[in-house]
Amino acid sequence: MTQSETAGAAEGISGHGTDHAPGHSARPAPEIRSWRIQVPPPLLVAVGYLAVAIGIFHSAWGNLGNVSYGGNDAMLFAWFLGWTPHALADGLNPFLTHHINAPDGADVLWSTPVLLLGALAAPITLLGGPVTTLTVLLTLAPVISGFALFWVLRRWVRPGPAALAGLLYGFGPHMIGASYGHLHLTFAPFPPVLLLLLDDLVVRGRGPRRTGVLLGLAIIAQALIGEELLATSALAATFGLVILAVRHRDRIRSRLRPALSGLATAGGVAAVALAWPLGTQFLGAQRIHGSIQPDGIAVTDLLTFVTPTPMQAVAPDGALRHSLGFTGNAVEVSGYLGAPLIVLVVVVVVVVVATGGARRPPPVGVFAPLGVVMAVLSLGGHLHVDGRDTGVPLPWLPLQHVPVLGNVLPSRLALYVMMCAAIVVATGLDRLASDRTVPADPDPGREIPARVRTRTVRLGAGLLTLAALVALVPAPMLTTSMTTPAFFTSDGVTLIPQGATALVVPFPHPQNAEAMLWQARANFRFVIPGCYCTVPGPDGRAAFHSPPDALTSALIDIDNGATTAAAMSGSPRLRAAYKRLAPDAVVLGPARRTAELRTLLRELVGAAPSRVGGVDLWLPGREAGRWPRHR
Repeated sequence: MTQSETAGAAEGISGHGTDHAPGHSARPAPEIRSWRIQVPPPLLVAVGYLAVAIGIFHSAWGNLGNVSYGGNDAMLFAWFLGWTPHALADGLNPFLTHHINAPDGADVLWSTPVLLLGALAAPITLLGGPVTTLTVLLTLAPVISGFALFWVLRRWVRPGPAALAGLLYGFGPHMIGASYGHLHLTFAPFPPVLLLLLDDLVVRGRGPRRTGVLLGLAIIAQALIGEELLATSALAATFGLVILAVRHRDRIRSRLRPALSGLATAGGVAAVALAWPLGTQFLGAQRIHGSIQPDGIAVTDLLTFVTPTPMQAVAPDGALRHSLGFTGNAVEVSGYLGAPLIVLVVVVVVVVVATGGARRPPPVGVFAPLGVVMAVLSLGGHLHVDGRDTGVPLPWLPLQHVPVLGNVLPSRLALYVMMCAAIVVATGLDRLASDRTVPADPDPGREIPARVRTRTVRLGAGLLTLAALVALVPAPMLTTSMTTPAFFTSDGVTLIPQGATALVVPFPHPQNAEAMLWQARANFRFVIPGCYCTVPGPDGRAAFHSPPDALTSALIDIDNGATTAAAMSGSPRLRAAYKRLAPDAVVLGPARRTAELRTLLRELVGAAPSRVGGVDLWLPGREAGRWPRHR
């Protein structure tokens, strides 16, 4: 039979051949076109993450510019996002400011200024204001963070498992908790980027100079977003490299010299670019001595890993009662993994160890032990169980005395615990999806049981994965009002000369930062005493507000209901403090006890206020003839 006859016979058997009646010519088969659109997996994943993020933060998008998440921390970040473009546009030092904590000012690098994000998002701030910018960045932060891990994991696994890992990392309890006023923590693409570059440098042996330069640029970017995440990423990377070196001594030994060369290049690039900001921070007049945060507060309770908190939608009342008793607040208690995810991770590790051999997925051998290490470190210096400090010392205890690491909150290492868990799960699911999951059985009679076994395992893994995701679904986000009196966003604010000192009440402090938000919305037209930021106290150690005096204490206590205007107005110390400040303007906005504050301020200024744009306004500087110095 000829080749053409064979092809024709094959067509007939397959049903694609066509018989034609004598005398009729064969008609060509109609062309069938497929209109199915092939969407690239990265685009599909990015759009999916964005949809999830918008769903989580929908309340802020429904009232854009007027609400956010995180209370006074949100107001602080709105201030930072407004400050950076303002400073750059006016040629000011972005690292130092005298617009808050007047007259001393503040070094913003000791706080969480997210300078790079503020600069990149400047067009949004210009068009919609800093609160809108904060909403945009809070929404994009988990998307970009999760997508970064997805992109990196495609080196080892298929897009599907990589997308799941990115979802766990970008939208896990730690990230959702950090969204309450901790933009510098929730914007976390750096750890996956660091993983990518270290894999290139140490494992794959790619060009040390090029990789070192890229790593240096990544370090610069992260330092200008948040130094804490840079420090903890370096800590996690160090332990990860140690684990890798122990498992692959010979391979790592051969790569040691080029790897060190690349790291030296990265350090050199970063040192040159960061010399100015770090010099300002650690050598400047506003430097902080000692640790910023107290020890033993923001730590992971041993039961946190399996106990849901108010951050989770699925949280039985009994579990909530326990979690609310853990050390720290609900935002910082963010190490929850959930029993299904922990079981899934353990199963993957057990299966990988049991099968062993050449088929062992490399990521599991590194990230499973690394996850355990970071989980132990997240427990803090002493073991806490069900809200009780047992006094049992833990490995973090010596690390909390190391410079820089001493300012890290151990509970925030939960980011790396989730990242490691996500990588392990993705690796296991990718292996399960492989055609080689169950080897071909030489006995044809047992082929069907093998397939059934494979399907059963895959079904079980799928259900366990679904349970893990359900356990981590976040609860609806609670919003914070970010409304600003019309005075600060209208021409009314021009009644205050540019650069004047304004006493804005409620007085800014950690429990009420509205004055800083209003200042940012007024495009930093005036400077204010008081702040919610990290400044040196009288002893040089960290404080989160300006040193108190009789004036600031009276304003805060009256607004809190601890005293009255009548009780304070006759105080000589109060009047002396007001005279020393000598504000050019006094602005009283909406407060808890507006009438009491108005009475006190009227006594101090010696005149009745004007009502402008929803605030009470006094201009004592004009009456005292101090106006020209601000023009």
